[in-house]
Amino acid sequence: MKLFTKSMMAVAGISMATMAFAADPLHNTTWQTYDDGQPKGVVKITESNGVLTGKLIAGSTAKAKQYVGTTVIRNLKADGGGKYSGGTITDPAKGKDYRMTANLEGNTLKLKGYIGPIFRSQEWKKK
Repeated sequence: MKLFTKSMMAVAGISMATMAFAADPLHNTTWQTYDDGQPKGVVKITESNGVLTGKLIAGSTAKAKQYVGTTVIRNLKADGGGKYSGGTITDPAKGKDYRMTANLEGNTLKLKGYIGPIFRSQEWKKK
């Protein structure tokens, strides 16, 4: 009986450790970005040590293409339940960073960039 109990505890511990190190749902995903309802670019989001980063990998317009390779999301962290905060989002055309939050809802990533209490929203679609 003791062996059974120890075995079950070991299996439970391994299962919990595996869940703790599971990749975030945004890790290694690609998103079509939109600005004023028009496609602008494609962002690849990756995760390292619990921190998410997004890099522009393609542009839909000539202007957007000049910013390919730019990191546009930095230091975003999961809060749980598809909610993210603590990061910044960069407007590559203006070269400005904004505090950001995001919500993952199915294949839609809803982002908000803040300047003080004022924010601007965007919805990106998973590719």
